[in-house]
Amino acid sequence: MRINPFKIAKTSTLAAVELVRMILQYKEILWATTLVELKKRYAGSILGFLWVFIYPALLLCLYLFVYLVVFRVRFPGFSEYHYVLYIFSGLIPYLGFMEALSLGTVSVKQNIHLVKNVMLPIELVPIRTVLIGIASQLVSLVILFFMVALDGKLSFHILWLPIVLFLQILFMMGLVLVLSFLAIPLPDISYFVNLFLLLILFISPIGFKPDMVPERLDFIIYLNPISYMAEMYRDCLLFGKFPNLYSASLYIFFSVATFAVGAAIFKKSKGFLMDHE
Repeated sequence: MRINPFKIAKTSTLAAVELVRMILQYKEILWATTLVELKKRYAGSILGFLWVFIYPALLLCLYLFVYLVVFRVRFPGFSEYHYVLYIFSGLIPYLGFMEALSLGTVSVKQNIHLVKNVMLPIELVPIRTVLIGIASQLVSLVILFFMVALDGKLSFHILWLPIVLFLQILFMMGLVLVLSFLAIPLPDISYFVNLFLLLILFISPIGFKPDMVPERLDFIIYLNPISYMAEMYRDCLLFGKFPNLYSASLYIFFSVATFAVGAAIFKKSKGFLMDHE
C-alpha cells in the first residue's frame, strides 16, 4: 500500500480544524468540567490545593540536592540562584507534560461511557486532561516569573511566552489523543508511558546543559520534546533573547503536526471506540 503524504496532510489538517471548532463550540462545558476535575483531585486531602505548590517545590529540592550537593554541578557565570532558576524553568514544562500524559493516557478508557454523549464529546476528554496539566504548570510558571523578576532579569522577550505555552498545549493534545485511543486495545501502554515519563525526567536537560551530553548520545537531546520546551522557556524568561530559529522552527512544526495527526487518528478511531463502549 502506497502512502500519500499529501492525502495524510490534508486529512490531518481537516481533522485538526474540526477539533478546534469542537473545542470552541463546547468551551463553556469544557472549562466547567475541567474546574470540577481540578476540585475533585484535591478533595479529601488534608493539604488540598496546596499540593499544586508542594509537589513542584519538592521535585525542585530533589533536583537541587542531586545536582548541587551530590554531583556539585556548576555553570560558569551562574550563581546558585541562577542555577535554581535554570532548573526550575526546565522542570516547569516537564510537570505539565507529565501530568497531561499520565492522566490523558487513561482518560478515554475511564470515560468510555461518554462515547455517545452529546453534552461532552469523547474527543474533549483527553483535551481536558491537558488543560488540567497546564493549570498546575501555570501556578509554577507564575512563581518562576516572580523569582526572575526579583533577580531583575525580565525583558520584553517574555512576550514570546504565550506562544511557547500554546505550542506546548498543541503538542500535548496531539499526544494524548493518540495515547488515549491506544490505551483501549493496549491497556498496558499506560505503564510504558509512566516509565517513559520517569526516564525522560533524568535524560532531559533540566539540571545540565545540552552541550554536556557526549556527542555520541546527543540524539537524546534532539529527540527529546522536553529539550525544546525547556530551551524555549529559558530563552524567554531567563536569557532574555529570541528563541533559536532552528529549535523554534522544529518546535512549531512538531507541535502543529502532532496536534493534527492526533486529531486525525482519534477521529478515525471513533467507530472502534463505539464498539468498545
